Amino acid sequence: MTNKIIRYVDGILLPYENTHSVGELKEELNNNLQDKLNAFIEQGYDEDTAFKMTVNSIGDVSEMVEEFSKGTDENQIGQKKMDFTKMDLKDSDFKEVNLQGTEFRSSDIRGSDFTGTDLSNTNFDTCDLRNVMFDDANLTSATLSKADLSKTSFKKTTLDDTDLSYSNLSGIDFENHTFNGTSFYQSGLKGVNFKNAIFRNVSFKYAYYCHKANFDGATMDKVTLATLNRTKADLTNVTVI
Repeated sequence: MTNKIIRYVDGILLPYENTHSVGELKEELNNNLQDKLNAFIEQGYDEDTAFKMTVNSIGDVSEMVEEFSKGTDENQIGQKKMDFTKMDLKDSDFKEVNLQGTEFRSSDIRGSDFTGTDLSNTNFDTCDLRNVMFDDANLTSATLSKADLSKTSFKKTTLDDTDLSYSNLSGIDFENHTFNGTSFYQSGLKGVNFKNAIFRNVSFKYAYYCHKANFDGATMDKVTLATLNRTKADLTNVTVI
């Protein structure tokens, strides 16, 4: 009966053979109809009756093709990622836009404004990010590795699972921030302000100048504390949770 379903689907979709994504529709429709056919047979119907009931459940083919094509196009548009690799983007205005998954690798982005922007899963690897504004931006799972972030603003920025490894963070103000899964692996932290910050599962392994960062009033779990214990950081007024 599987071949019978396939032949039937091929026949009803033959007029739409040149339609965008009809191949995907065929596969989905074949699977759905086979499941329905099996269900009818399990309910006690003979194969011929079950087949007729199955194909009668399809509905208007032209409408189905149109809706499927529309949904596929919208999905592809949503998944399309922008690529700004190795570009001069100094002083650009990227405020309050959706840039999820965008590639900025090795670009000069000095002085640009990403206020309120969704930058989750975005790649800023080896970028010059001096004087950039990330205020109220979402940098969840973003990569800012091997980047110059000195004088960059992170007011109310979401930095969950953000990769800040090997980067220069000199002088950045992270007061009252909450960090979950953030990596500061081998980053330069000279003059960084972590006052009253909250750390959960954060890595400071091999970070530089931790003893010149301010952790006054910070709260952290034991996982985070373990990566700071050998850095000579002043943890006198830190609360461990």
